[in-house]
Amino acid sequence: MKPFLLAGALVLPAALAQAEPYLARCQMGECIHYDQTSRQVVGQGSAAVPGDLVLVTLRQAVSGDPDTPAGGLDWGEPSPVQVFCSGTRPAFMAGDASYTALDLFTPAGATTLITTMYLRACHPDLGPIGDPFAAAARLGYRATETGSFPDFAALIRR
Repeated sequence: MKPFLLAGALVLPAALAQAEPYLARCQMGECIHYDQTSRQVVGQGSAAVPGDLVLVTLRQAVSGDPDTPAGGLDWGEPSPVQVFCSGTRPAFMAGDASYTALDLFTPAGATTLITTMYLRACHPDLGPIGDPFAAAARLGYRATETGSFPDFAALIRR
């Protein structure tokens, strides 16, 4: 294979892992935008709780208008976020390295932001989301039990 073709083949998967910047939530005149700059599968679930542990890098920006172009936003520094992409026990890693299981199906204002982040991390080629709970339902997610788990091993045990 020619060197430039090989280089292009190696860069392509990384490019596909990135999503376009997206509007995560607007509330009380504040809109939160995210730019997912990388995505990598870093672990696997178990037979009891299947799924992929995904590490994404996100940059955040805040605006007063949902239609602010990405180029007009003041993006923060990139930060890592881990999510467990699973139809059985979708979850995200909290700041203390514990995991919080999500119910992506039942609308709740407090979980709108993390539900949007989860969907973008687990389904990076997903188009515009709008209502993240309706998008989760279209993707086949159903109501799941929420809860906190001290670590990844506990999360993937039945």
